[in-house]
Parts: sequence; structure tokens; C-alpha cells
Amino acid sequence: MFRKVFKTCFIACLLVLTAGVLVLAVYALSGKSQRAGIENVVLDGVDLVRESPTTPASVVRTLDKVADTFPVIADDAIAAPSPDPADASPYGDPVGPWLHLVNPGYEVGYDEVEHVPRWAAYKVMPHKGVHAARPSGFRSDARTYSKVRSEVYTHSGYDRGHMAPNYAMGVCHGVAAQHASFLMTNVVPQLHGLNAGLWKDIELRIAQRYTERYGEVWVVNGPVFSRTEAARYIGPADTRVRVPDAFWMVLMTRTPEGRIRSVAFLIPHREIWRDLDLSRYLVSIDEVERLSGLDLFPLLSKEVQGALEVSPALRAW
Repeated sequence: MFRKVFKTCFIACLLVLTAGVLVLAVYALSGKSQRAGIENVVLDGVDLVRESPTTPASVVRTLDKVADTFPVIADDAIAAPSPDPADASPYGDPVGPWLHLVNPGYEVGYDEVEHVPRWAAYKVMPHKGVHAARPSGFRSDARTYSKVRSEVYTHSGYDRGHMAPNYAMGVCHGVAAQHASFLMTNVVPQLHGLNAGLWKDIELRIAQRYTERYGEVWVVNGPVFSRTEAARYIGPADTRVRVPDAFWMVLMTRTPEGRIRSVAFLIPHREIWRDLDLSRYLVSIDEVERLSGLDLFPLLSKEVQGALEVSPALRAW
């Protein structure tokens, strides 16, 4: 019996080893695009393990490090000047006709007509995971003309969706930033299944896993409003708040060699509780700028912007 089991295991291991050798041989003989395809297939398998809720955190950290060695991720970086370490947005605030509000830990460009932030920018960095208790409620922002109240969202069918997240503000920037994230100028109407689902998953991934993998991570995000479909609103006419049709998020990090890399997501506004394949939401920064009407990194040269913004990232990190 033991011999039979041993023989079966030996044959299985031999087949796996042979398959691995064949894959490596095909990889070595392939061109760049074919190699990227092979890497993506392997990383799909890695993702199935590291994105499983039952996988231990130590294993996830190890697999994250393994994934970052694949050229499809590691080589997707370009040369650029060093970003301003003190700024929430790495290469200048997004350009657009919005009210610029500076808060502890984050900044927003607020739209006084639609009563939402058109963009929010913040930076996260390695932390100890310590933060204060969640504030009890949202507050109007006295710096705005409309001073939208939290009650506008009550019974609307939408959550008050943070753009600069409560958790990241608390663990990275402290109590003042965490409390400031509950200003009404930092929230948009967001379906609960997205706010507490995929959007939250991405926020936590950035604040927890990406800071451990990459150190500092800059985040710029905001809503998308359709130019072809009828606008949807919640609240009374004088302070009605427009409901987004989608949301975008752009992340940027620096490699140890001083190069920058970025990834941009476009998330439809629907109930998405969880999705292991973030790569399905990848878009170019150019596409984000087209949809949002913003110039996201105005201090970068046109040459660097062109290299950074024209194409989507090869794969989600």
C-alpha cells in the first residue's frame, strides 16, 4: 500500500516538474507579449490563493512579494522626477474648476453645483494599524456655499461614500485627519454593495498590503458622471446631490530605483461586493482624464505624461 501511494506521489511530482520545465522553456523562447501572457496565467493562479479569505496573512505577504518580481508588474515603471513628499497629490493638484479644500491628510476639489468632490487626493504609508474610534456622524463643511447636510442622504438608498477613506486617514495621518474625512465635502452617493464591498476592499488593500509592499502610495480618486444619460439626484432642490455613474481611482508608487508606476481603475456604480480580478477594471489615465475632465498630474512633463498615461497598466498590482 505504501509503495503504491509513494509511486503515485512520485509520478505526480514528476509530472508537475516536467510541466514546469516545459513552461519555462516556452517562456524563454517567447517574445515579450507572449511572455506577458504566460506571466498573467501564472499570476491568475497566484491570485486565486492570495485573494482567498482563508489564506493566512503571512502567505499573502509572501505571494505579494513573488508577484512583484514578475516583469509584467515589476517592469511597468518609467523615469520621472521625485514627487513632493509633503503633497497629497504627487505631481500637482488635479486641474479643474472646483473649490480646492485642504484638510489634514487629504485634499479635495469640490463641486458647488453637483455638491460632490470631483476629486480627492491622499497619501498612505507604512503604519502600525492604530486609529481612533469611528466618528459618530458626518458634518457639513462651513467652507462651502451650500453646506450640504448629512440628512440629505437619509433614506436615499445610497451610502455616504468616502473618497478619502476613514481607515487610511486614521492609521496614516491621525485623529484630526480621520475626523476630517467625515466632512460632507468628502462623500458621494454610493450604493452600499459597492461602498462596503469592492470599493472598501480596494481601499484596505492600498492601506494595508500596498504600503507594506511599496512604502508610500499616492491615491487620487473621484466620481464619473455620464454625458449621455439623464442625471440622477438625491435630496431637496437647493442642496441636491448628484449620483455618480462610476468611480475612478489612480494609484502611484515609486520603485527603489526612483522610477514611478501607476495603475488606474474605473469601477461601475453598481452593487459589487467582491471581485478577485481587479485587472478587469484597468483603464488608462488618459481615459480617466477624459471621463473626469481633469488634468491629474500637471507638473509632469508632456513626455512623462505621455509615457505614463496613454496605456492601462499591464496588470493590477
